Order: sequence, then C-alpha cells, then structure tokens
Amino acid sequence: MAKESAEEKLLKMMQKTAPSVAAKSSAPVPPKKKFKFTFSVGFLNILLFLGIIGCIIALSLELRNGFALLNQSVEFPREAKTAVSLSDIALPSTPRVEYYLRDINGRNIFKPYVPKVAKKAAIPVLQQLMSKYKLVGIAWLDVPETATVMIENTQKNTTFFLKAGEQLEGVTVKTIYTDRAVFSHENEETTIKL
Repeated sequence: MAKESAEEKLLKMMQKTAPSVAAKSSAPVPPKKKFKFTFSVGFLNILLFLGIIGCIIALSLELRNGFALLNQSVEFPREAKTAVSLSDIALPSTPRVEYYLRDINGRNIFKPYVPKVAKKAAIPVLQQLMSKYKLVGIAWLDVPETATVMIENTQKNTTFFLKAGEQLEGVTVKTIYTDRAVFSHENEETTIKL
C-alpha cells in the first residue's frame, strides 16, 4: 500500500467535514428578511402636518382656559392694607437751589483765586508734652515683648528707658516698633520716629 501524501490527507479531511452540495440543495433554507426602515419625503410631510395639528389643538385649549379665567371676578379682602405707608418711606432729599447758588456766586471767575488761610489750630496737649523729648533708640532681646524705648529729655539731658504700657509725665508708651514708637495721652496719639 502506498503512503498517502500530505495533500491527500488534507483532501480527505475536507471531504469528511464539509457537507455535500447535494444535501444543501435538497433542503432549501428560507432567506432571513432584514427589517429596513424607509423614510420618504411624503412620510416626513405627514409627520409635520400631524405636529402642526397637535400644536393648534394645544393652543386653542390654552386660549379657552385663559378666556375662562378672564371672565372670573376677583375679590380682594378689605382689611388687607399695605404694611408701610408712603409717608414712612425715607426718600432722598435734594438740597435747595440756594445751596448751589452760594458756591457759584461766591467765586468770581474774573478775579484770581486766592486760597483762604485756615486759622492755626491749637497745639494738642500731647505734642506740647512730647516737645521736650527726643527718641534716641529702641532696644529689644529675642522677643518683641522685651522692647524698650530710650527717650532723652533735651532740656535736662536725662535719658529714660520705658517699655510698652509705662508712663512718663502722663504720656503712655502704647506700641514699640523697630524704627518708631507710638505714644498716647487721653484721646490723642502721636508717633515719634528715630
């Protein structure tokens, strides 16, 4: 017996697995129908026409409901009044014409402008007290709470070392900065720089 070649083996295998053509032709398989949706201009016109009809119906129903509401009478309760009367509302008031005319008539545009000299104000008490003192230096250690100001009395040539909160002739050292100190006396405050 002759040996089979690889091609022959392959041919036999294909014949075993493949059904015969005669078997296929004997039992016809019905073809599958695919659903195909067609969209034509005529169908689109019908849809648009139905949409317009629906909109007209909805509009007519809304109009009928609106006219029914117009025919109803409305009654307001008699005891309900506004909470705030117009006299209680604070309206902004404008100055009278004389207010504006005073400024206009007070200045002659054909004469040169001479500014008014303000009267010298009285020197505050704190400045009078501090006039004889000069800030000589500021010293502190590692923390700001240890800051000390050195103030020299220029008339007596004496130096005072004060911390924040201490007083000199009624003047309190309020705050000490690296280059200045703030002093206060009653309602007044002043800053003296190095």
